[in-house]
Amino acid sequence: MEPLIQKTFTTSRSLTYSYYISPPSAQAADTLLPPLLLLHGFPDGPLLWRPFLPYLLTLRHRLIIPALLGYHPTSSPTDPAAYNTKAMADDFTELLTAESISTVIAIGHDWGSFMASRIYLWHPERVVGLVLLNVAYIPPESTKVASLEETNAAMEKLIGYPNWAYMELFTAEDGAAVLEGNLEGCWEAVHADRPEPEWMRQLLCVRGALREFLTTTRGAAAAGKLEVREYAREGSLYKKDFFQRMTNKEAGGVAPLLCWYRALTENVYFEAEKAFDKEASVLKVPTLFMGCPGDAVCRTEFILGPQQAGLLPDLRVIEIKDCGHWGIIYEKAEETTSAIGGFLKERFQPN
Repeated sequence: MEPLIQKTFTTSRSLTYSYYISPPSAQAADTLLPPLLLLHGFPDGPLLWRPFLPYLLTLRHRLIIPALLGYHPTSSPTDPAAYNTKAMADDFTELLTAESISTVIAIGHDWGSFMASRIYLWHPERVVGLVLLNVAYIPPESTKVASLEETNAAMEKLIGYPNWAYMELFTAEDGAAVLEGNLEGCWEAVHADRPEPEWMRQLLCVRGALREFLTTTRGAAAAGKLEVREYAREGSLYKKDFFQRMTNKEAGGVAPLLCWYRALTENVYFEAEKAFDKEASVLKVPTLFMGCPGDAVCRTEFILGPQQAGLLPDLRVIEIKDCGHWGIIYEKAEETTSAIGGFLKERFQPN
């Protein structure tokens, strides 16, 4: 991650975050420009953003790239209550204060997109812009989240299939053990060199499909034999990083990562956010949402609901073609960063 430097910070709730940051001397950073806070999602780490660095380092914004809670070497609690959004948003504002950073533009992918919006909701004075990749803005819920069975049934009626079917495994009592029992299969499942969105829909959006793939003879036989995309092949930095983190028993393995999903289904997020009314749920800063047609779980049109509800008054939507959920970064970095750069220059950099 050169020329970034790796640091750690311990929050007031005694949790330690690992993060990379570019010191002012590392690039021609303009102190008047807000730094970029890049937040990864599941099952990635800070290395997710490596394909973006060649472009982002040419900009005049500093970079802060943390490992999110649950992702080694950041602290990895296994109690979903530790992942309530106010507490995590407070963690990040404490870290920014320690670095003498007053405001940021938050850029997130997957759960990082969700977290970027939550930092704004809890601390709007600290976030002046948002870039959300793949996961559209999810406003705070006014009622408790329905069961996964009910949610998937509703989505099946709405879009034709249960796009949260994979969460049934992720939130199951044996979910972490199943994933850890076939990490090679997990890696190949999400990075298979198969047509998208069909592959993601078949594996993640069919009830029981992911569990079957990872636990049956068919899945075991496929592990190590399923062709993956170029960036994910044997010897890649991304695969090495994935296996090092997932097999670190001291950090809890996969279980802490799944707390993000359990916090959703066990209404940890709801309990923290239930006091938000519609006005408090509006993202009042320039927001760029980027999706891709190859993402069967996080569809681009999901941004329309909050937009039509008036929760995104300053929204720009860009779709990156011919890629899937992870390809928007790993395979389309040049196109994606170019769009982000255009947004940043137009909205945040004086002529």
